[in-house]
Amino acid sequence: MIDSMDDELNALWLEVETLTGIKYLRRTTPPNVSDQFCDEANIAIEHLKDLHQRINNRKDVRLLSRMQKELNEGEMSPEIYLWWVNRY
Repeated sequence: MIDSMDDELNALWLEVETLTGIKYLRRTTPPNVSDQFCDEANIAIEHLKDLHQRINNRKDVRLLSRMQKELNEGEMSPEIYLWWVNRY
């Protein structure tokens, strides 16, 4: 399932790049909707933002589950502790 989300993410980035005429090198944060882009590009950007948010939510749920498991075991790893502190 993660592979399909990654494939969908790559496809949406390619579509956004094609429709906007801009090559995004980092691909970490979707661009903002703009009046300079056509309606199709803005719709693709919105879809990209939605997918990006779903992926981030899935990652957060996994980290939260890991944190709860580590708390039950009595010791929290530094990685999870920093995630928790930065998150909340």
